[in-house]
Order: sequence, then C-alpha cells, then structure tokens
Amino acid sequence: MRKNIALVAGGDSGEYVISVKSAEVIKKNIDPDLFNVYLIMIQGKQWLYKDISGNESQVDKNDFTVMDKGQKISFDCALITIHGTPGEDGKLQGYFDMMKIPYTTSGQLACSITFNKHFCNTIAAAWGYTIARSVKFFAHDKPTEADILAKVNLPVFVKPNKGGSSLGTTFVKNQQGLLPAVASCFEHDDEVFVEEFIDGTELTCGAYRRRGEVVVLPVTEIVSKTEAKFFDYQAKYTKGAADEITPARVSEEITKLVQKTTGELYEKFELKGVCRLDYIYSHDRLFFLEANITPGMSERSIVPQQAEYVGISLKQLFTEVLEEAMREG
Repeated sequence: MRKNIALVAGGDSGEYVISVKSAEVIKKNIDPDLFNVYLIMIQGKQWLYKDISGNESQVDKNDFTVMDKGQKISFDCALITIHGTPGEDGKLQGYFDMMKIPYTTSGQLACSITFNKHFCNTIAAAWGYTIARSVKFFAHDKPTEADILAKVNLPVFVKPNKGGSSLGTTFVKNQQGLLPAVASCFEHDDEVFVEEFIDGTELTCGAYRRRGEVVVLPVTEIVSKTEAKFFDYQAKYTKGAADEITPARVSEEITKLVQKTTGELYEKFELKGVCRLDYIYSHDRLFFLEANITPGMSERSIVPQQAEYVGISLKQLFTEVLEEAMREG
C-alpha cells in the first residue's frame, strides 16, 4: 500500500524560491509506485495544500491533515524541503514531533544547533575540529569596527548567524566595509557572525542514512566565478557562476579526510536525512565551515550531482530517505 507523503516547501526566509524549485524536482523524482505525494506550502501562518490542478486549501494544523476530493488525508511522513526558518531551524520539527509524524530531516535539537553558525562551530571546535576564528554580535550590541577587529583579522566574511544560501553574506577586505556589511546582515537576522577568511580549496560533502548506516557521498570542489569570490547566492543559483567539480580535484588522502570528517560530524551532531557539510582545505588543514540539514535539491544543487556520480538516482535517494525516516519514526 502506498504511503502518503507531505512534501513541505516554502518557508519564511529569502530562500523561499529555492525551496519551491527543490520541491518541484523532488516531486518529479519520488517513486509513484510507493508514495502518494501531497504538496504543502508553508509561509507564515498560511499552510496550504496545493492539489494536482493547482487548487489550494487550508491544512488543518490541529492534526496536520488535508482534504482531497472529499477525503481526509493524514500523512505517514513529512519530506521537509524548506531552506531556512521554520524548516531548517527546528521549529517545524518540534511541531511534527508533537503530531507524532515522522519527518526526513534531523531532529529539533540538531536542527537548532546546526542552524546557528556560532553554536555549531563552537561545538565542532570542542570536539577537536579546526574552525576559522570568529565572533558573534546581537543587533542590540551595535558593534563598532574596533569591537570586530579586536576579535578577528581582515579579510572576513560577515554573515547572518542564522541563515542559509549565503543571503546577507558579504566578503569584506578593508575596515571601511565592515559596518555596511553588518548593516546588510541585520536585514536578514538579529545576529551577525563575523568569520576570518581562510584562503584555500572550498569542498563540500553530502551524507544520508540508509538502513541505519551512514552513506557518505563524493566530495565536490567549488570554484566561484563571482565578484564576491566565494560560494554566494549568485554563485549557487546562477548558471555558470561557479564550477562544481565532482569528484573534487584533490588527492585521495584529502578526499578520505573530508569523507571521514563528514561521517563523524553526521554522527556527532546526530543528523538525519540528507545533509551537506562544507569545508575549506588550507595549508594541510581541513577547516569545518557549516552543516546544511536541508540542502538544495534543484537541478543545479550539489547533492544530486554527488549522488548521480556514484549511481544513486534521485528516485532511489528519496525512497531510501523516506523509508529510513518511517523506520525510525
């Protein structure tokens, strides 16, 4: 008997459009022989079910059900593809926990920790992994140039502490650019995360769990061609703005180090579902940058490229992720 899957997309961040694109790709690649897919669009308090004809109706948040062709539909699993809040920071996970509905991402605590760059890096450093020097400020701190430069050296990345897709992130080379970058950051978040620039090779590696075992995917090398010189929003989502090279052009030793670290951090952060972990390799050291617990699944996204390289189709990937979530749930 086919399982009912809620494909949950949208969200309340600037990554809404990317989430919608991811949902389109996922819907096309979910096995119709195994699953009935229902698209649920979430934005603020509006939770809408969008049927095959494009008609919209309200989701009953009391039990997370929808009406379809006069029938009440309940769900066996939620496949969350929201990038940013509330699908990546633990809020939606807490709701599904209360509803006792399995879902395809990490749990509430793991989502909350990894979504917060400062906490995520602090914990990784405590486990002995190498991270860049950084400092965090709240908006009410009103940080000055002196406050920032007392903790980190230029050049730096100025990022929203809680956010993804590099929205609001600025690469700052000189002191004059610091405060405008901080102001831009505060348009996306109430916390700013300032991190020293590490000159090296940008690498990223996906992982997911299959029948209880962590599957680590190939390593991808990222070469940004944008003016920003890093994997910013433009580089991620504009065709030709970045080279994403799978497998990465690094030695077998470095590849194994990245994959080993990815597997370890996947377990240590208690991650679930498909995740992607980002790094910089510089001067014989691997710097951990961040963990993405709902990475993009659009045609240009990295994890689908990595899976394809080792012969894992998207249909197989989504089937295994859904079956794992329902097995654990």
